[in-house]
Amino acid sequence: MRAYVLVGKSSRLRGKHLIDVIPGKRLIDIVVANIRALGLEPVIYSKIPLEIDAPVIRDSSPWILPAIISLLEKDDGFFVFGGDMPLIRREAVEAMLSRFSPGKTIVPKWRETGYLEPLHAIYSRNSLSCLENARSLTSGLKNCPTVEFVPADEFPRETFFNVNTADDLEKLRGLLRVATFAKDK
Repeated sequence: MRAYVLVGKSSRLRGKHLIDVIPGKRLIDIVVANIRALGLEPVIYSKIPLEIDAPVIRDSSPWILPAIISLLEKDDGFFVFGGDMPLIRREAVEAMLSRFSPGKTIVPKWRETGYLEPLHAIYSRNSLSCLENARSLTSGLKNCPTVEFVPADEFPRETFFNVNTADDLEKLRGLLRVATFAKDK
């Protein structure tokens, strides 16, 4: 299955996708490597120029909702991941794929808050009509009959970790050091 990685501009952490998280690995490189490790085909949908070993499509949409709509007009049945969400977890992807069928959109939702994770979701063209006149991606998904919500609480919490600030970047570096240390044992 194709996995579109949305890369935008950041006002809080400029150039965040191109920052080396660990020597020789930029944030976007880690996202793409993790997607490939899960057997998905990464395609970068980017508002910024990128040099990377993956297809890059220029995203000229003004914000996230039109970006998703433009992808739904081109493709059906695909994952979307945030380009700043590097800790993609196999169990989350497999759980979502197990619920997917053509025509269905699968979106993680937190039980306690009702908050959606639309940048870690599977989209189907059948949700296009719900999104075309929506005010936001979240409002369009919440009331769409073709959307199935899966409990985000059942996935490891770091699945939805995203890098928006310098503090987030340092936290990611710490998480990756711990993971590398555990793997070396």
